[in-house]
Amino acid sequence: MKTFFFVISFILSFTFLHAQEGILPSSSKVILESDNDVYFDEKLLKLVASGNARLENGSLLLTADRIEFDQNRSLASANGKVILTDGDFRILAKDLEISLQTGDFNASEIKTMLYPVALKAKKIERENFIIHGIDSSLYFLEEEPNEPNLNFQNIKFNQKENTLEASGVVVKVGNQWVGRLPSFSGKTNHSPWKYKVRAGNQNNLGWFLGIGGKWQLNPTVDFDMGTTAYSKRGWLFSPGFSWSNKAEENILFGNLDSGWINDQGKNLGTDQNGQALQNSRSYIRAYNYAEYQENLRFAGQFEYDRDSEVYRDFQRDLFYQNQWNDSYGEISYQQKNWTLSTMARWQANEHHSVVEQLPTIRFDLHPTPWLDSHLYHSFAFEFSSLRSKNNFGNLIEESKKFDFGYEVTRPISLPLGITYSPQLAYRSQDYSISGPDAKRSWAEIGNELRYTLFADYDWDNSVWQIDQIRHVMGFSITHRKINRLSEKRENLIPAIDDPFLDMNLRSIDLMDQIQADNLKPYEVLRLGWEHEVITKQENGTKSLASLSLYQDLYYKEKEPSTESREFFSDLTINPAHWISVRGQSKFDVKDGRNIRNSISTLINDGIVNQFEIGYFKYLSSSDQWRLNASHRIDDSKFLAGTIAYNSDTKQIPFWQSSIEYKTSPFWTWIFSISGRSGTNKENDTEVALSTRIFAF
Repeated sequence: MKTFFFVISFILSFTFLHAQEGILPSSSKVILESDNDVYFDEKLLKLVASGNARLENGSLLLTADRIEFDQNRSLASANGKVILTDGDFRILAKDLEISLQTGDFNASEIKTMLYPVALKAKKIERENFIIHGIDSSLYFLEEEPNEPNLNFQNIKFNQKENTLEASGVVVKVGNQWVGRLPSFSGKTNHSPWKYKVRAGNQNNLGWFLGIGGKWQLNPTVDFDMGTTAYSKRGWLFSPGFSWSNKAEENILFGNLDSGWINDQGKNLGTDQNGQALQNSRSYIRAYNYAEYQENLRFAGQFEYDRDSEVYRDFQRDLFYQNQWNDSYGEISYQQKNWTLSTMARWQANEHHSVVEQLPTIRFDLHPTPWLDSHLYHSFAFEFSSLRSKNNFGNLIEESKKFDFGYEVTRPISLPLGITYSPQLAYRSQDYSISGPDAKRSWAEIGNELRYTLFADYDWDNSVWQIDQIRHVMGFSITHRKINRLSEKRENLIPAIDDPFLDMNLRSIDLMDQIQADNLKPYEVLRLGWEHEVITKQENGTKSLASLSLYQDLYYKEKEPSTESREFFSDLTINPAHWISVRGQSKFDVKDGRNIRNSISTLINDGIVNQFEIGYFKYLSSSDQWRLNASHRIDDSKFLAGTIAYNSDTKQIPFWQSSIEYKTSPFWTWIFSISGRSGTNKENDTEVALSTRIFAF
């Protein structure tokens, strides 16, 4: 998205590009002529031309009612209907004075056009590569009676340092004052400022009008502020920050969004715990990622909601993508074959239950050759302090755990390209809990046979960007048996670190059982069949398609004695950036239970149409289909629609259609109508009309 900051810097830098280099070499010839005779004024010591005066200097053409030219200083001044033209660029002014050697100038009542932006200024001057403007206004295409525009009381552009400063920023519609924005400054090779106004209606919030701006505090940090007035709820203030800095070896980026409102709604209702919502409502969302020297990494996230409904009420679209709060901080240090990390997770909102990690410290040695042999070993140890809390913030259970695991494997190459890999592993878990401590240890015996083959095909296609094809296919049969070696008061171990049901391919290695408080002895025999089609690219290879199929021929847990035979498949087709197919399926063959079925297809022709259809079914959730489609009618009109269909209940839980109409490069109107059913709150049909300004 373009921004006004970019437009301003583009105008100034392009306008005086030649001036920065010197408009004309000193040896260039100056031609001065007019309707009246050109004469030398002995008092002024200047050549004077009047009546359609015209001065030519290389590619530069200056016309005015009167032009005075000082040959000694190569200085020209013009008054009355001044037009300065240099190639495709032209400015209009009331009067202007310009040095043909340095490019320094000053002018008043300036108008210029660099499509699609028009600039008006009370005064603009340039000296020593610094351009200073007073009372400047920006319009799109041309000045219209009701056209939005920006006015800057002062604006300063340093061509050498590529910096821009602006103060007294006012938003207007026509000549009517709409709002004021803070001063800003920054580098012109960034896009640190943008602005928008939105308005519309939501049933639970009423009519709303919002205004917001974003500007750059320094080259790496942006600040944005939004204010929205809701007819039913009051004023929402939503300040935020974002930062980004990428160097050769260091990366830093993140953002912070927040909101506060003194909610004036007549019936606010209750939160997830059944408690009445208060008038003072707020939220904070913050995320940060940093990487140093490609070894040290930090990631952190903080999500706080004053009540369980505030984000859903005032950030409805974002809420659908993030309905569960998670606050954590993680630091990791990675070398070629080992990683050390520490992580903390805590309950930031009492209305969301969470397992706190205060902290978890883990060290992993990745598979590494033992001495100079073909024997590979790996180990991991982890310390965790865990606390389980409910939705009211009350402590349910807690434990401290030290977990250690060690694994060795020896790949053996057999004839016909077959690899046999025997594997042994040991793991111990020591718990410090309320009352007597508990501990247990485990042993794993494993075997795997893997057969891999490939075929190359000489097939080139420029449309699909295919340069030869390689098909890689692999077969595997894997056996794992995990036995308990010892235990001491194992029945006292609380199942705090226990995973939800895995929707993907379940892990079968002892070392891969990360959330293992509820670990039981088991034995599994798994068959795998894998395919991948790849092609060459400039910097390596690209995967065009892949298919993986896994079947547990035998899976049995001893305590309690249960058997299951899961089948899992994963399909990905992505031959080009504009088409993709992704599907997964998982079910238990033994009892016929469906665990997961999902597939999605995206087709995008790049400009006009986009089509996406998806299907999913998780556990006992109903079958649901979802269709998203959009069509660009022309440069000013855009259609979009979404519909979800539940094939079990024969109902439509959600649908939406919208049309965007750009009446001018500044104004975009959006009309939408949507309906929801089956949710706890938004069971209604909503009609909304909104507008975006400066959102080009």
